[in-house]
Amino acid sequence: MRSVPALVTAALLVLGVALGLWYVNSGQFTRTPGVLDMTEARAKRTVEEAGLEWRIVRDYSDTVERGHVIGTDPGRGERIRGNGTVTLTVSQGPERVEVPDVTGDTLGEARRRIEAAGLEPGMVTKEFSGEVGRGSVARTEPGAGSVRRPGTAVALVVSEGARVEVPGVVGEDEGTARQRLEEAGLKVRTAPERVFSEEDEGTVARQSPREGAVAAEGDTVTLTVSKGPEMIEVPDVEGLGEDEARRALEEAGFEVKVRRIFFTGTVFDQSVAAGERAPRGSRITVWMR
Repeated sequence: MRSVPALVTAALLVLGVALGLWYVNSGQFTRTPGVLDMTEARAKRTVEEAGLEWRIVRDYSDTVERGHVIGTDPGRGERIRGNGTVTLTVSQGPERVEVPDVTGDTLGEARRRIEAAGLEPGMVTKEFSGEVGRGSVARTEPGAGSVRRPGTAVALVVSEGARVEVPGVVGEDEGTARQRLEEAGLKVRTAPERVFSEEDEGTVARQSPREGAVAAEGDTVTLTVSKGPEMIEVPDVEGLGEDEARRALEEAGFEVKVRRIFFTGTVFDQSVAAGERAPRGSRITVWMR
């Protein structure tokens, strides 16, 4: 009979140890409830009903609606102490960044600022601008202040300077031509070689770009200065028939005008005597009888 109390005590001890082990290993834990894509308010209630505490953090998501739960820590179904805290990550919606205002920046500086904002510098184009200096950024596409997803490409439009219509300076002396072009906002370069032309010696024989062309402020216009007309020797065509006389003068570089006393005959006179020099392209008149 004395052994009965001892047996009961032993049994109770074993049971207590077993309960203690169960509590240590399982009894003090529960499972994290599933709250994915729930609204923040509903997820909080669900966690509280499971006997747990909650903590809120926020993050961006391209797939989960703003204000809904993206995930939890611990994850759904994982063990957690009965009075533990579940961290709820709530969506702020897709991440957005603002396009910086890089107007007036150099191209390199603008690219660096766009990258620093989390965007990608995109295609570069040019356009005339009377407000932004040549070589600086005139605007972006999308424009400054626009909100876009990170990594979005931002196109850069660089100023070519103000639009300028090139003045015509052919026939003017080099100094006057240079002054007019510079006053129009253009740079001037003079070609090293002079050329024969119909223009007087020392004046502008040709220009590039031509008169009326559209250029940008700061562009360069090249001037070629005239050596005057090329003087060539006039051939002797007296005594020749019309066709022969015409061919000889045209091959020498002249235009020809024929005057007749009779319908047939040969050249008896020419407006510039044979052996004299005349400008290439000038007109020589011959008289026939």
